[in-house]
Amino acid sequence: MRSSGMNSNKIQNFEITKPLLSKKSKSTAIFKDGGTASFSTSVFNLANNVAGAGLLTLAAGKATGACGWVPSILICSCLAMASARTFIMIGKACELTGEKTFKGLWAQAFGEKTAYIVDTIVFIQCSLSSTIYIGLLGDIFSALLKGTSLPPIITSRTNVILFVAATLLFPLNLIRNLSALAFTSILGLCAIMYTVLFMVYRALDGTYNITPASVGMFVADGMIAAPSFEGSSMWNVDLRSLVLVSNFGLAFIAHYNAPSYYREMKKDTPKAFPRMVMTAYAILAMIYVTTMSAGYYTFGDTSRGNILLNYHPKDMLALLGRLATGLSVVFGFPLVSNGAREGLKNASMALGFPAISNPKNHVPLVLCMLTLSSILAILVSDIKVIAGFSGAAMGSFLVYMCPPLVYTNILRKYYGADSVEYKRGRLSLMFLPFGCFIAIMGVAMTYNSMKAA
Repeated sequence: MRSSGMNSNKIQNFEITKPLLSKKSKSTAIFKDGGTASFSTSVFNLANNVAGAGLLTLAAGKATGACGWVPSILICSCLAMASARTFIMIGKACELTGEKTFKGLWAQAFGEKTAYIVDTIVFIQCSLSSTIYIGLLGDIFSALLKGTSLPPIITSRTNVILFVAATLLFPLNLIRNLSALAFTSILGLCAIMYTVLFMVYRALDGTYNITPASVGMFVADGMIAAPSFEGSSMWNVDLRSLVLVSNFGLAFIAHYNAPSYYREMKKDTPKAFPRMVMTAYAILAMIYVTTMSAGYYTFGDTSRGNILLNYHPKDMLALLGRLATGLSVVFGFPLVSNGAREGLKNASMALGFPAISNPKNHVPLVLCMLTLSSILAILVSDIKVIAGFSGAAMGSFLVYMCPPLVYTNILRKYYGADSVEYKRGRLSLMFLPFGCFIAIMGVAMTYNSMKAA
């Protein structure tokens, strides 16, 4: 299962491919299309690659943020549309420049000498996503093993992480040709859809009911924390709700791969790409609202950072959900960690440290990065915390701040500072104060919720 930020599709190897169109070509610039993917295929690919493990944290984000039902749904819907708008900006920038990578767009906007910044950001984002993946695996397989007769020392989360990292993740990370793992896209989609459906079913079938007259079968034996709804409300919203906003920042992120989607899509008109993006993000919003609502409706304020951990050990539907999610994460992990390695290699090369990119150092690099991510996953046992920090800091920059900065600078260079196009495009800079606010306050409120826990 992927997250957007936790996207399991391979992060592109960024390179400058084409110079910005000169002023001479302004009058002759026309819409060109070389993509082959249909509208429906593009919608499926985008929604499939953005949706991921981030949805497992949303119920806990709602609970921790004490966010009412109506504000929670509005937050999800508004952030989905805002994320779609900034995603479209990148597509428009690609249309103007002919660039095929996010790094190329950044270089066009701010110069090649600063392009290492993009690689560094991708490295940090994908590294945090890798840590969340490892934490998920520790949660899931530890929960599965605790249902057996194995001793606690084997089923502990820490030992499970160490074992999985050494026996599964390390060998998979050594694979250089990641095309062999392309099947994980379908596996991840199946895991997501199954998880959403079984969560909705359990929310409605009464097996986790706490009503005295009809206590649910999975609550009656006291093996799990009983659901609680003391903090539930219809309208409440305050600064604590920024925890939920931060989680959505991670759940909607895929913007550094926007040039790939733009390049691959068959566009009959200039409006085809924006329409595709808005459709995909609308679908994502519905999936996230459904998952968040089902999880909170079932467990309320006791919703955990990984909602799958709330379900009873003998709940067979939940067991299958954990298993499907675990397998999806195992095989999707190399794709995410590869993005982190490529970002580190490109950034180090630009900063004058070429040894990291030497093929001879592939094994030590894989071992070092996997070890660091595993240690962090062990130290921070609640993946909601990492998701909150990552979504607030990196998500805010990549989703709300970077696209409008790149887009407006390209408009200025292409049309001129006095042009109507540039002046109209500057309206998109309104996302900057919003992104800064979400980043600063999201980190602060996530930290406060971590201390309170």
